Amino acid sequence: MRFSQLKTFYAVAHWGGFSKAAQKLNISQPAVSDHIKNLEDTYGLCLFTRNSKKVELTEIGRKLFVLAEKMLETEMAAQDLLTRASGLNEGHLAVGADALVHILPVLSKFRAKYPNVQLSVSTGNSKSLITKLERLEIDFAIVATNPASKSFVSHLLSQNNLAAMCATDNPLAKQKAVSLKTLLQSPLILREKGSQTRKIFDKAALKTNLSTSSVIEVEGREAVREAVAAGLGIGIVSTAEYVDDSRMKIIQISDLNEQMNEWIVCLKSRTNLHLISALLEVVTSQK
Repeated sequence: MRFSQLKTFYAVAHWGGFSKAAQKLNISQPAVSDHIKNLEDTYGLCLFTRNSKKVELTEIGRKLFVLAEKMLETEMAAQDLLTRASGLNEGHLAVGADALVHILPVLSKFRAKYPNVQLSVSTGNSKSLITKLERLEIDFAIVATNPASKSFVSHLLSQNNLAAMCATDNPLAKQKAVSLKTLLQSPLILREKGSQTRKIFDKAALKTNLSTSSVIEVEGREAVREAVAAGLGIGIVSTAEYVDDSRMKIIQISDLNEQMNEWIVCLKSRTNLHLISALLEVVTSQK
């Protein structure tokens, strides 16, 4: 049995298919099929059950998957050892963020300290980022909710208030602050249900015992911004995530005191890895 066969087996099992495994390993699908066939033929075993829709692990396949995962974790530890020995003059760190503004100052300091480490940054909502973190697709997730699981290590990055934003020709644009009651009587542009911004605003609105007059629900911060700029209503945004725009004004919400938190999260089992501990040092040093 060759390690490449075991690695291919793990990829097929992890990603749930031969074509997806081929993409992730950057090899052809026939090569993936050959690796699995040779592995099965060598030991006279069936590792997967196959049908037109998906592949599933057999009982012996599930047992092999556990061992393969441990071997790949050992490989990652070996890579980390070599990176540590090189004094962080190489390596790659992947970060996923629900809003880049919260992590950019940290990454700037990390980059200055370790200029040869490659950085990649992706975006997504909190749920998808935690899933990617669990699958080892990213090293850190920047999210608005602190995960309750003991599998994670979390550090608070920032705390910011929510504010309203409206088009410059909106009558409210002349005011520096506005009440929740006034907002609820105005047409609103709100993030999708499940976003932390929406959760905080809905919770505050519920306490007023008032119902909203009109709501347009959109997905993502940019969609809120463009809808507000088009004059469709008033949007709600974290003050840290507001970007100056000549088309609109930002207004304080006078009676909304609950803050929006942002957390940097990693897997507890990986905090001993040198690259991960190096970024955590940057995070904790600026507190």
